[in-house]
Amino acid sequence: WQLSQLMHTLLEATLTLNENNPARHALLAHLNTAYNMLDLREGWLSQRFTDSAQAAYDYLQTHLAGDVQDKSALYSRSPIYRGTNRPQITVSGHAHLDVGWMWPYWRTHQKIAHTVSNVLGLMERYPDYHYSQSQPQVLQWLKEDVPELYARVKQRVAEGRFEPVGAMWVEADCNLTSGESLIRQIIHGTRFWQQEFGVTPRHIWLPDVFGYSAALPQIMQGCNIPVFMTTKISWNQFNRMPCDTFRWRGIDGSEVLTHFITAPDLHLTTTFYSYNGPLRPSDMTGIWKNYRQQDINDHLLYLCGWGDGGGGATEEQVERMQIMADLPDFPQVRAGRAEDYFTDLYQRVWENPRLPTWVGELYLEYHRGTYTSQARVKQANRRAELFYREVELLNAWAGLYGMSSRQEQLNQGWQLILLNQFHDVLPGSSIREVYDDAERVYAEAYTIGKRIYDEALAVVLQQIPAGEQDLLLLNTLMWERTDPIQMPVALASSFPHAQQGTDWEGNAVSLLDGVRIPPCGVQVVSPTGNAAISKTQIPSTCRAAYTDDKTTVLQNDYYNLQLDAKGEITQLYDRRAERDVLAPGQAGNQLIAYEDRPLNFDAWDIDLFYEEKPYPVQAVTSLRILEEGPVRATVEIVRPYMSSRITQRISLWRNSPRIDIATEIDWHEHQTLLKAAFPLAINSTRATYEIQFGNVERPTHRNTSWDLARFETCAHRWIDLSEGGYGISLLNDSKYGHDVHDNVVRLTLLKSGVFPDTHADEGLHRFTYSLLPHVGDWREAQIVQRAYELNVPVVCMAGQKKAPSIPIESATGIASFSFIQVDCAHVIVETVKPAEDGDGLIVRLYEAHNQRGRSTLTFVTSILSAQECNLLEEPISDVSCQGNTLSFQVRPFEIKTFRVHLAPER
Repeated sequence: WQLSQLMHTLLEATLTLNENNPARHALLAHLNTAYNMLDLREGWLSQRFTDSAQAAYDYLQTHLAGDVQDKSALYSRSPIYRGTNRPQITVSGHAHLDVGWMWPYWRTHQKIAHTVSNVLGLMERYPDYHYSQSQPQVLQWLKEDVPELYARVKQRVAEGRFEPVGAMWVEADCNLTSGESLIRQIIHGTRFWQQEFGVTPRHIWLPDVFGYSAALPQIMQGCNIPVFMTTKISWNQFNRMPCDTFRWRGIDGSEVLTHFITAPDLHLTTTFYSYNGPLRPSDMTGIWKNYRQQDINDHLLYLCGWGDGGGGATEEQVERMQIMADLPDFPQVRAGRAEDYFTDLYQRVWENPRLPTWVGELYLEYHRGTYTSQARVKQANRRAELFYREVELLNAWAGLYGMSSRQEQLNQGWQLILLNQFHDVLPGSSIREVYDDAERVYAEAYTIGKRIYDEALAVVLQQIPAGEQDLLLLNTLMWERTDPIQMPVALASSFPHAQQGTDWEGNAVSLLDGVRIPPCGVQVVSPTGNAAISKTQIPSTCRAAYTDDKTTVLQNDYYNLQLDAKGEITQLYDRRAERDVLAPGQAGNQLIAYEDRPLNFDAWDIDLFYEEKPYPVQAVTSLRILEEGPVRATVEIVRPYMSSRITQRISLWRNSPRIDIATEIDWHEHQTLLKAAFPLAINSTRATYEIQFGNVERPTHRNTSWDLARFETCAHRWIDLSEGGYGISLLNDSKYGHDVHDNVVRLTLLKSGVFPDTHADEGLHRFTYSLLPHVGDWREAQIVQRAYELNVPVVCMAGQKKAPSIPIESATGIASFSFIQVDCAHVIVETVKPAEDGDGLIVRLYEAHNQRGRSTLTFVTSILSAQECNLLEEPISDVSCQGNTLSFQVRPFEIKTFRVHLAPER
């Protein structure tokens, strides 16, 4: 068997070498000699054959090693040599394991056990074999399922041969996942490696993720991680990246060393790089041939083993590694550790002036449908991230009144959320069973969080004087809010400004606006005293009417809006700016279905030619004025499309410039892409897109192949198209796919592929997107805050009977109900939570407008001490405070984290 592996590998090596290379002829001569030594006269099973095979094997090994007495004769006949300047390849075993993809989560429990069993067996037979394992999640499962196997892993980790790699809990999606979730991926991943194995990987290991946010370099740097690795960008559809080892600079200027593994892919095109390496001689020459930075680096990393479903290296592959250690005219092949490789790479190239720099996102020109596929899991992830933000904030707030930290329990919920952010689950490219798993996982995370939420909220509300007729309004955002709220129907009769409405189920709701709710605080609104209600001059009603020419009109102090018989917005006039919002002769909120049949990966891809087959959704079965009152006016449009039904409620508010389009879709189409289009009266070559902890600009034209490739891009809660002095933002509460071409902004609502889930996105969907025209640019209009408000509604509750009803003028004032606030509109407090170690509370914020400045945090009680920390909550320096305020300087798009100790409230 060993002779077979040796001869097969050497023969493949000869086919890889150029036919004029002397080493090729030498290898063929040795192979010929070895073959002629085989004695086949008595068959393959005879002792004669076994002895001759051993002799042939020894001959090849001896001559490959150069260990013969008559070296001059050997080299004159077969010039096999070892050059001192050959590139070096570090080979590490690896088994890329998708925690969910073509199999459900329970199957991955089995796959990791099988993979680890295989790896440990190879380590027993091959003392030089090294293996790299990412994703603490799968080893956590192994620890729970097969503890005896896990104990053997710990032994091999201690030896340095079984290597934990990658700092994240799972190999997470980096487009859709929030910035805070990316930090938690690293916190939980790093902690597991440290606590279980005593190691701390200093690299991000994401070989198969579908694009990388420009916020990631700062997040990495804030977690003391200097190196990033992937292979996936080689899958670009139009453009090859100009470099494979480079400085990657994020939106704030942070830089990390980035390295692409350039190994050829066994099954796909030669331009695709692979993280599943079969370790062929052609791979060793191919990885070097593909590599772009040969002028500054001659040492590469190769991952050997079957992957996606785990498995790892085979015995044949490990044998080949031994054989190829010193093949003539091939790179030097050595087994080694990935962390050692990255450390050495960083030391050798980081200060080299020829190391190239890439600025901005690593956009994958492929798999653009993953911004939209499986809409429910994306909505559930957004809601889970925001819900846990509120739970942690309330737990920290209630800590002032004696509630202990529940961070340990919350971390159990966080790990469930992080699991579902795996790069084939959240992007929507898995089978149906995986999404059944994900739904159960989110339900479990919600149950954990809800218990803590209820307990913490009860503690906080005990401090607020309010009677049973009072309305308690909780605002968890860090600025004063006056946006509309939905209140308990039972209280509506006590508030003359309230308006009756209905929800999607037809249940009665009550609407109230004009209430000033303090930053991160609770406002009590009493029927007997409502000083919190704004006295600003606002229209007495929002109007809606039908006209004789079959148009429907909505009007408030901000806009005149007209709908035609198709339910499309034919006119949107901004009364403040005295200008039209829509392009002349164009309609807004056009719903367009497109045939969506990509060439390769159905759930993953959107191909550019989809634009050639549009099907406008213009039939209307119902168009009616649903509401008209002091708070809101709403028109409802019901549209049929094929076997589906689309219901939209377009609302204008008395006290908000936001135009909400609440949408319910009962969807039963396949391979159909649904978009909402807005042709705008805006002249701009750039659009702004929110990403994690900031935003990026992208071109609205297709001048170059790099511009064209971005025909579908990802944004979080908002995008904006502005010209000098005016702009329009498009907000959403659960969508990510967008495209902006020239002056047309489109939001991708649904993508219903048929592989790998034949019924993807079928059924009921409810979501809201909003148009928000504004004077000035998006910074002046505070669009970041407005998008948060759409996603984080005010929480409304009735007062408790045990407390007397106190007019708000007699209460201690708005400030007494505010936990924390920040004084700058461009500084966003993202997270307030108990510290991971239980010592104080953590406040994380970021600068959102790409501007420098000084800002101040103000707390409800005195600050005893404060430290600035990195993102792992490790101290950097003490921070001076004065009373209950903490002041600091902030750089453009900077993320800051503080550990604060507050005096308890009494």
